[in-house]
Amino acid sequence: MNKVVKKTIVGTAALTVSLMLAACGQQSSTASSPSSSSSSKARSAENESTKAYRSANRLIRNHDYQGAYDKLNAVNSRSGQADKLNTDLQNYISAKSAYDSGDYDQAASNLKNLKSTSPAMRDAYADLQNKITSAKKNSYSTSSSSKHSSSATTSSNSSQRGTAANQAVDSQTSDQVVDQFANKMGFTGEKGYEIIPTAKNGNLYRFEVRQNNQDNTVASMIGIYQYNGQTGAVTKLQ
Repeated sequence: MNKVVKKTIVGTAALTVSLMLAACGQQSSTASSPSSSSSSKARSAENESTKAYRSANRLIRNHDYQGAYDKLNAVNSRSGQADKLNTDLQNYISAKSAYDSGDYDQAASNLKNLKSTSPAMRDAYADLQNKITSAKKNSYSTSSSSKHSSSATTSSNSSQRGTAANQAVDSQTSDQVVDQFANKMGFTGEKGYEIIPTAKNGNLYRFEVRQNNQDNTVASMIGIYQYNGQTGAVTKLQ
């Protein structure tokens, strides 16, 4: 009888221990489940961002910048590197749009410093930067050439009008009057002086006096004079 009771007690104790261990194992399994699920989600998000980053780089190499930008934007949780590349793409697309529109200053302003370490993005930036710099230089050169041409045309027209006016005055001025003025002032031809009649009002004449260098390649302005053909009085106006 005592043996039966002892066996019963031992069996009950063993069963109780087994049930307790099973319960502990279940609790342990239940406690670790949320952590495992969270880790799995993090790995999934990381993989999604990594895949998008790689795909975006391939699209950039194929010059599909908008496609690369859309690919990164589709990711809910981007990594730091993917986020930087997304910003670079946004700046690049804005700069390219301004460049295509001919607004080179705006294009240069939009093409800010790279944030990502993507080689494909770096090459695209460098290529566009070179294009913007070259376009700005050509634009400045064309503008300067146009202004110079316009200025030269205006100067030429003014010179032609001035020449015509001088010829008209010259026809009204006798050689005798010019000689009288030249002799009075010592502006002889042997010294390289050139006297150009520019205006006439009665007995008053206006002369522009220049002097050529020894090679007759440069004529320097000496002055503008008013000469009274009746009295012989001379006044230097300039």
